[in-house]
Amino acid sequence: MDLVWKKRCAALVLALALVPAMGAAAAETPAEELERLRKEQQQIEQSIEDAQDDIEQAGQQKELYTQKKNNIGAQIEAMKLQIDTQQAQIEQTQAQIAQTVTQLDASRQRFEDRMVSIYEMSRQSSLSVLLGLDSFSEMLRFSENLQSIAVSDTQIMENLRAQEQTLEQQAAQEQQQMDQLNASQEELKRLEQEYAQALQQADSQMTQAQAEKESYEKASAEKEKEIEEAERRYAEWAAQDDNPGVDFTGGAFVWPLPGYTQNSPMGWRTDPITGQQSFHRGTDIPAPKGTRIYAAAGGVVSTHADSSYGTCVKISHGGGLVTIYAHMSARADGIGDGVVVEQGQLIGYVGSTGRSTGNHLHFEANLNGTPVSVFDYL
Repeated sequence: MDLVWKKRCAALVLALALVPAMGAAAAETPAEELERLRKEQQQIEQSIEDAQDDIEQAGQQKELYTQKKNNIGAQIEAMKLQIDTQQAQIEQTQAQIAQTVTQLDASRQRFEDRMVSIYEMSRQSSLSVLLGLDSFSEMLRFSENLQSIAVSDTQIMENLRAQEQTLEQQAAQEQQQMDQLNASQEELKRLEQEYAQALQQADSQMTQAQAEKESYEKASAEKEKEIEEAERRYAEWAAQDDNPGVDFTGGAFVWPLPGYTQNSPMGWRTDPITGQQSFHRGTDIPAPKGTRIYAAAGGVVSTHADSSYGTCVKISHGGGLVTIYAHMSARADGIGDGVVVEQGQLIGYVGSTGRSTGNHLHFEANLNGTPVSVFDYL
């Protein structure tokens, strides 16, 4: 899930969680309000975790982009050195070409001067040439020397031309390499800019995620205050005795599910739904759906459908002692608010309503609003 989508989901979850709080106070019981607030708190805490994940992900992206940007920067510096070396090589080759061209021009000039001299000499009379030579052999040597000089000058110029062509080809190749280096440098600069932008975006995402986390943490703190207030109101509600003026004289409780035993006692435990530590106010008794549930003792009935307990029955036994039977699939016929029941009377049937992971009875006892062990009364 990408960052934007996670943020939208977190915001939507938080918005949906807060909607019931505006209109639920008048219709819900303190127990329902407390359970709702706890659920909202869990959703806020999940949003905080998501925001933290976003911060860590943005931080990892920032570190990665920083490494890439630094690596690209190092490549650019190395490329600059390579370009400088290549430029120096090109300048050296061009200097060699210039030197060769100068030598070629000088050789060409000497060759032309000699050709002019030979031409002028050829226009002189054969007699004057012959008279200037001591012997016929000198005349032959003179002719051979002229021819040898001409051939040597021609060979020198051909060698210089070949050298010039070779150097020009070398210069062209070096310039092509130089062009490739420049193109690579431009690509590296483009990548450097791209990673710089990605780094800036990661910074922005991390800042935004951090701001959202702080917002969720603030909401969590406010929700904690609401939960504390709801717990206070719940304690007042649990302490209400629907059978006032009567002391509990019913003796020992009877087990509400004959033939079935508990598997999760009262006390601190890992919540099977949220996975978090929570205080379990009663004891859970697994049984098949529809198993009959009986009143542990006589008293006055109070009923409601709780988001956590589901369909439940509370019996006030007098003296501030109440028992609660939760997660029922249904209440027994005739069981309603204000009804007086006797010990062992059928009050409902096992189910899995509310926050439940399977069919069972949540059997709870409270004395003046404080959870107590049901086994103290059995």
